Amino acid sequence: MLVSVHWKFIYSCLTGILFCSLTGAAWWPAAAQPDNGTQFCLPLAPPAGTIITISDEATLRDQAYNAVPGTTLLVQPGTYQLQSFIHIINAGITLRGSTGSRGDVILDFGGMVGGHFGILVDADDVTIADLTIQNANDHGVSIQGKDRPMLYNLHIRDIGDQLVKVNPAGNGSEDGLLACSRLEYTTTAPDEYTNGISAHNAHRWVVRDNEWARIRTPGNSAVPTILFWSASSDTIVERNLLVDCYQGISFGNASHGAGDHIGGIVRNNIIYASQPHDVVVEMVHATGWLVAHNTALLLDPAPGLTWGMEARFDDSAGTFAYNLTNMPIWADRNGAQGTLTGNLTSAQNDWFINAAAGDLHLSATATAVIDQAAPLTAVTTDFDGDLRPAGLAPDIGADEYTGAVFEPTAWVYLPLVTR
Repeated sequence: MLVSVHWKFIYSCLTGILFCSLTGAAWWPAAAQPDNGTQFCLPLAPPAGTIITISDEATLRDQAYNAVPGTTLLVQPGTYQLQSFIHIINAGITLRGSTGSRGDVILDFGGMVGGHFGILVDADDVTIADLTIQNANDHGVSIQGKDRPMLYNLHIRDIGDQLVKVNPAGNGSEDGLLACSRLEYTTTAPDEYTNGISAHNAHRWVVRDNEWARIRTPGNSAVPTILFWSASSDTIVERNLLVDCYQGISFGNASHGAGDHIGGIVRNNIIYASQPHDVVVEMVHATGWLVAHNTALLLDPAPGLTWGMEARFDDSAGTFAYNLTNMPIWADRNGAQGTLTGNLTSAQNDWFINAAAGDLHLSATATAVIDQAAPLTAVTTDFDGDLRPAGLAPDIGADEYTGAVFEPTAWVYLPLVTR
């Protein structure tokens, strides 16, 4: 099928930033390619300092453990069948694919069930970039309470437990980044225990410009795709695309108590759920948060679920502002003190470019949304990086309608063909 495509997608193909295909695989809109000239997902700078070229799995595991601090391990293209986990113990190690294309280097850990653990990060200032991590039987990447990890331009898929885990070791993990990556299950997790990222005692982490698909369990357990909890704080979650995940973005966990998450912003995310789902934004035992300018189209809620976002418990307080969705926002569940400002919870399919395909950019018919918000100092751009406002006032939801010829004419969401 021939389709018209967004100019940002064409640009990303030409620059080689993202994998591009209109035949035989799904393609996703390039959330990282904004109209305002800023590029959120540029390739990393060429490596400097000590560089070790890796071309076999035994050397990869050996050098990940033994390389001196500051070394870059440059992995050559190929599929590496790992015989054990990768353990990084020295500060400043960079592990990255040599071509910059995450599909060229595949680290296969042998299976979600019966395979090996993935990558264990036991040092500060570690970067993992430009490669695929798959088929680990526990975590794809586990950060052991270390600071300033960078996870960038990764494809993490089919992991036995959490795709990314931040464990509460030491005094917690500070200033982490998970960006410009795709995280997914081909169908579902192998059992009822997973998350896209689960972070304990994590502070000032940024999770941005990622694509998340089918983060869900076989029995549809309530597992958040993006979960920060256990005394985490000041998390930024922005410009993520979530498709057919069971639950979405959570600050705090209902099984915990007061102070599970403090501060933080959830902004400019797009959430599309055509499969059964729970709530898609959840603030529980969390205070001081802002959930603003997110768009969620929720088509198959769990039995008895009549709301799509929530604040829960009397120790939760924050603001939902200018979110666009088709289900109510429950701001005071179990005594929570959430504030509602300018949200619109009656979204119609024809307000979007192609709701049936999951393209939730605004169409010209969305007059109830366009120019209907007030400026927020914390949200000055949109999902694509377009400046707000484009018109007389900002638009409600994640997309700022520009009316320009470069607005997308099609955004095709197809069942994944693994790549």
